[in-house]
Amino acid sequence: MPEITLEYAAKLVGGDAIGNGGRIIRGVCSPDDPRDDMLCAVWDKNILGAVPRNVPVISEQGTIFGRDGIELVNPRASLVKLLPLFAPRRRAVSGIHPSAYVDARGTLGHECAIGPNCVVSGGAVLGDRIVLQANVFIGENVSVGNDTVIEAAAAIQDFAEIGAGVIIHSGASIGCDGFGFVPGPGGGWEKIPQTGRVVIEDDVEIGPNCTIDRATFGATRIGRGTKIGACVHVAHNCDIGPDSMMVGFVAVGGSVKTGRGFLAGGMSAVADHVKIGDNVTVAGRAGVTRDVGDGLTVSGFPAREHSEEKRFQASLRRVRDYGERIKNLEKTAGGAG
Repeated sequence: MPEITLEYAAKLVGGDAIGNGGRIIRGVCSPDDPRDDMLCAVWDKNILGAVPRNVPVISEQGTIFGRDGIELVNPRASLVKLLPLFAPRRRAVSGIHPSAYVDARGTLGHECAIGPNCVVSGGAVLGDRIVLQANVFIGENVSVGNDTVIEAAAAIQDFAEIGAGVIIHSGASIGCDGFGFVPGPGGGWEKIPQTGRVVIEDDVEIGPNCTIDRATFGATRIGRGTKIGACVHVAHNCDIGPDSMMVGFVAVGGSVKTGRGFLAGGMSAVADHVKIGDNVTVAGRAGVTRDVGDGLTVSGFPAREHSEEKRFQASLRRVRDYGERIKNLEKTAGGAG
């Protein structure tokens, strides 16, 4: 197990070492399972007192007294540099597994690792250092940029464009047909052909079991640096702005366009054709049914500015309280009669 000193860890994350800077650190732990040879990550200073005094901590500035630890402005951000020291990602061994199929018309870059039962279809172009874990499907004329990792059982359908440094987790489906149907002349539904593609820009991460639909025509686009949690659905012809984040179970309807820095909380949804500005936050379980301007935080259903939604919820509670008071008055009046 790797070992570093407390002082080295503090310099690495840009924090201040408190107490014994030469103390040996062998990892990072949580307050639920504290260990005296690991840094205990404490985001909430109110629970600091529950961590044993012999356990070194990493916490906010001005919170550590009489114990060893590291103080810095944003302790959560320190994990970006600390955790790779103690749990480095296993590098895939380059090469093509004997059970994989790579079409003769496909192109592989240098040092690619193609896992068991993978399929790389004709016309696909994979860059350098691509990792395909087991059972990955790459459709026809797909392009994948350098240093992208596609985990087991993910499917990248025809004509999708995947950028560099992308991570696509297990079970994701990229480029499946958009959900387009019209009523048929004799009843039932007729399928609208989906002829577009999906474009995933650089440094995007897509969680397990996500679906991102190909466009009816043109492109469904996920902007550079966007992070998407598990079980998120992005419908056809959406354009998600760069540096956005959508956590688990978000659903985005067709032809939605968002600006930079869009944040969507868990189980929230956006209706078709809505336009959302830059740096908008949609609270968990909110339902956005109309356009949202820059910089707003919205919540509730139908979603409205968060301050307005809080007032609305407060008024509902007052209505409930008034109802109880009326019932009590009726009982009192009935008894008096």
